[in-house]
Amino acid sequence: MSFGLEREVSPQQALERSMGAVLLGSLVALFLSGAVNMQVFLYAQLYPKDRLRLKIMVFVIWLLDTVHSVMAMLANWQYLIVHFGEWDNMDNITWSVAATVALTAFATFLVHCFFTHRIHTLSRHNWYITTPLVALALVRLISALISTSEMVRLHSFREFVDRYDYVFTLGLSTAASLDVLIAAGLCYFLRRGRSGFTSMDKIVDAITLYTIENGMLTCVTTVISLVCWLTMPTNLIFLGLHFAISKLYANSLLATLNARKSLLNKSQGSSAEREHHLPVIFPDSFARRTEFGTTWSRHRSHGEPAVGLQVNIQKSTRIQHDSDGEPSSAYPLEPNSPTHTARSDFDRHTGESVLKSPSPTFSPRE
Repeated sequence: MSFGLEREVSPQQALERSMGAVLLGSLVALFLSGAVNMQVFLYAQLYPKDRLRLKIMVFVIWLLDTVHSVMAMLANWQYLIVHFGEWDNMDNITWSVAATVALTAFATFLVHCFFTHRIHTLSRHNWYITTPLVALALVRLISALISTSEMVRLHSFREFVDRYDYVFTLGLSTAASLDVLIAAGLCYFLRRGRSGFTSMDKIVDAITLYTIENGMLTCVTTVISLVCWLTMPTNLIFLGLHFAISKLYANSLLATLNARKSLLNKSQGSSAEREHHLPVIFPDSFARRTEFGTTWSRHRSHGEPAVGLQVNIQKSTRIQHDSDGEPSSAYPLEPNSPTHTARSDFDRHTGESVLKSPSPTFSPRE
C-alpha cells in the first residue's frame, strides 16, 4: 500500500506531515485573510476619493485573496472530508490546490509591480533599475503558471516533484530575491532623499524601517517555504507555508497604502513647531562684510541713527493636497539640490515625504 507522498513512514505520520500541514496552513491563511479584509475596510474609510487605478488594484488584491481562501478551504474539504481515510489520495493534487499556486503568483506579481513603481518614482524614472525588477516579477509569474498547469495535468505530487521541481524552485527563489532587491532599492533612494531636517528625517527613517519590515516578513516566509520544498519534497509542509505567502503580500501592499494618511498627520505634527523670528545683532567685525553692515557702520561713524537689521529666518512646511485630500508629490529632494523651497510633499503612491528648506531673507529696518 502506498501512503501518499511518503512511503517509508506510517500512515499517521504521513497524515500529520501532509494533511496536517495543509490544515494548519489554511487556518493561518484564513486568519491573515481577515487582516486583509480589515485593511480593505480601512482603505475604503480613509481614502474614498483615491485614484481609480488604486481602487481597482485594491479590489483585485481583495478578490484574489478571497478566491484564494475559498480554494484553500475547498482543498481541505476534498482531502479531509470527501476522501477521508483514503491514504493513496494524499498524493493526488486537486485542482483547488493548483489554483492556489496561480492565485498566489498573481497577487505576488501585483505587489512586486507596485513596489517597483515606487522605486521607479523615487529613482526619477530610471528604467535601468526598474526593468530588471519587472523582468524578475514576470519570471516568477510565468514559473508559477507553468507549475499550476503541470499540477493540473499530472494530478500527482510525486510526479510533479520528479519532473518539474526546478520550475517551482525558480518561482520561490525569484520571489525571495525580488523582496530583497525591492527593499534594498527603496531604502537606498529613501536615504538618499534625506533633507537634513531632523523632523522630516525622522519620517524618512520611519518609512525606511517600515519598508525593511515589510520586505523581511514576505521574504522570510518565502525562504522558509523554499527550504521545506527543497529538503522535504515528500510532504506538504511547504504547501501549508505557501498558503500564507499571498496573504502576507496583500497585507504588505494594503498596509503601505493605509499608512499614507498617518505619515501625513505625522508630518503636519512635526511641522507645527512655533515659528521663531530671530532679530540678530551682528558685531562690527562681521557686519562690515555685508552691504547692510557697511551702511550701518557708515551711519555710526557720522553720528547718524543706526539702521537696524532684522533677519527673519522662517522654517515653514506646507503640505500639498490633491482634490481628494490625499498627499501628493513627485520625488524626494536631494539635500544639495539648488531648488530648495519650504515645502513638504508626499507621494500618493509611496507615502514618502520631502522637506525643502528655505533660504533666509534679510530685510533692513529703519
